[in-house]
Amino acid sequence: MKFESTGLRAAFRPPPSTEAAGASSANAGFTLFETLIAMLVLSIGLAGLFEANGRALRTVGTAADYAKARVIARGLLADATTGWSIPPTSQNGSSGGFEWAIDVAPETSPWAKVDVRDGWKLRRVRVTVALGDGRELVLTTLKFGRNNG
Repeated sequence: MKFESTGLRAAFRPPPSTEAAGASSANAGFTLFETLIAMLVLSIGLAGLFEANGRALRTVGTAADYAKARVIARGLLADATTGWSIPPTSQNGSSGGFEWAIDVAPETSPWAKVDVRDGWKLRRVRVTVALGDGRELVLTTLKFGRNNG
């Protein structure tokens, strides 16, 4: 038999004989044990995927909380350092579900001891935002300020 378009012999295999099929019919298909093992392997793989997905969701939640706390802390730090009058003070509060604290104190480092006139002092401004679960975000800066307006 020739293939019409190319003139090559057609690839034709005769169907398997019934005698050969009868001999291998005991080995054909999957056994219940093989199916159970395949299901076990599949379930272990899916459990690993679900665990990785849960861990990724927790990581995204932590990153989102950190980003919100950073925005709050930067805003508080900007508000605390506006103007020239920065008296030593401490404030506490909450915003967006986060507890925060602002501490303004004179800088006590030896390098900060500078003789100045008119009540100018170098102040250390520290903003702390509690993220929950024991973590804190702390931003610190230095600013010249006067005790009186």
